[in-house]
Amino acid sequence: MIFNFPSQTEQMLRHDLDMVKECGCNQTTFYPLMASPAVERNLKATVGNVDYGRERRMYEIICEVLTAGEDARFEFGSAWTFNECASNRGADAGETDPIIDEYIVDFEEYPAIGSGGMAFLDRALYVNTFSLDAYSQLVGSGQMSVASVKRFSKRDHMRYRFMMQLFGLELDKQQWRRDFGCGVASGLPAEYAFMKAAGAFAIDDAERIRLTPKGRYLLVAMMRQFFVGVNSVRDKAREEAGIVLA
Repeated sequence: MIFNFPSQTEQMLRHDLDMVKECGCNQTTFYPLMASPAVERNLKATVGNVDYGRERRMYEIICEVLTAGEDARFEFGSAWTFNECASNRGADAGETDPIIDEYIVDFEEYPAIGSGGMAFLDRALYVNTFSLDAYSQLVGSGQMSVASVKRFSKRDHMRYRFMMQLFGLELDKQQWRRDFGCGVASGLPAEYAFMKAAGAFAIDDAERIRLTPKGRYLLVAMMRQFFVGVNSVRDKAREEAGIVLA
């Protein structure tokens, strides 16, 4: 599901949430609208301006309807993915663990297959070509489908880890120290201080960082901007291929 479309109202969002709860699904993801500049211009010309000022309120409604109360059907799987509560997952269904969201947060490194796929391996982000024709030709001839590579510095890697693990609701401080040889606060002083001052951390001890409700929204906003950047890469690929958004 996507929320914060220009034409979407709170009433429409609540209707969508009611339908999700009634349909019996065991996982749902509510992505914020992640419009690249080109898509945002297209939306403005057709259905209206993208208003990020209402995004937080809509996110709070989603969290409240899906996870609040003793009879809640869902619990957080990540900042924007909701899994059926463990108490509701029956043993007869053969479901013992929640489904993993498409954005993998349990493992930092991941490969990617398919046009436009992104892989993160050995401190480098690889992006496959967005052209279906080019992808088919490259793979068919036994070549790699990677169109661009971004190699991360140590600081970039720490920032990426910080965002992805907190998006997954918990940052492991012991793993961080083993991998980077420093603490979170000393490795990313500005980022850590901002999140701390903003009231984003519910738990911040020697072992881990966990988020407050406000912190979860801040991670949703960060991930939204991260994928807006990815969508801008798609826009560039379309432009180079001569494809114009209708």
